[in-house]
Parts: sequence; structure tokens; C-alpha cells
Amino acid sequence: MSKVKNMVKWCLNKAKKELEKGQKHRGLIKVDLDEKSVQEYIAKAEHNLEFFILAKEHKFYDWTIVIGFYTMYHCLLAILAKHGYESRNQKCTLALIESLVEGKKIGKDFKKYIDNIKPTAEEEEERILPMREKYQYTPIIEIDVQKVEELLGTCQDMITDTKGIVQS
Repeated sequence: MSKVKNMVKWCLNKAKKELEKGQKHRGLIKVDLDEKSVQEYIAKAEHNLEFFILAKEHKFYDWTIVIGFYTMYHCLLAILAKHGYESRNQKCTLALIESLVEGKKIGKDFKKYIDNIKPTAEEEEERILPMREKYQYTPIIEIDVQKVEELLGTCQDMITDTKGIVQS
């Protein structure tokens, strides 16, 4: 079993145990397909993108990083909902998306978004998750505007690609 599939299994077991204890789960659960939820996650991603653009226009570049992360994350949640899952854990969300790519349920070209989000030892500062943490949890507000422009393009592309996945 691949590392990703092991992580998905762990996430499902984690949620199951938490639910059995009457707790709110912090993992993955299998749910019925709910097209309304899929569309609501897409709408949320588009809403976030609109706010990203407003923040950029007003030069709140540090917050565009945070907003961009959540734009991308809501795209991932739309895909999970389309495949009958609910996630309350970012690592579990990423693992399941990677598993869907491995299982060819999502085209391998979608992996570029996971690679853009997911922190790795090398180029960690270039990944959106560590960047979000940096700009959300530190007093740093200065950022290279080129990174903001790149992230805007990535978010726009990801929404388009996500719509293609969930509408097929």
C-alpha cells in the first residue's frame, strides 16, 4: 500500500474513532454524494477569488496569500465532496486528493496543484501552505508582488480545472 493510501486509511480510522466517542471528527468520512455541497464549495472558491482580487487591488498582498490558500483548499473540498468524502483535516484532504490522482480518478495534471500547496523539505517557502502560515501567523506584511500575481493565476486555473473535474 502506498504512503498516500496509508495516510487516507489513517484519516478514515481517526474520524471513525472520534465519531464513536461522540466527538466531532478531525479526519475523513465517507458521505453520500451531494451535488449541492460540490457546487457550494466551488461557489466558496469563487467568492474567495473575488476577495483575493479586492485585497490585491488594495495592496493587502500578505492577505492574498491566505485567501489564495483557501481558494485552492475549497477547490479540493469540492472534489472530495464529488467523490463522497468530507474532510476536516488539511493533511487528510491532500492525501485523499493524491490518492485520487494515483487511482486515476483525477487526471495526473491536477497533481501540480497539490505540489504547489503541499510543503516539502526543499522549496518550502515557495509552497502555499507554509506561505499562508508565514503571512497569517507572523507580523510580516512585505511580499514580492510577482508571487501574488502567480498565485492569482494558479487560483484561477485551479477553479477552472476543478469545475472540469466535478462536472464530468
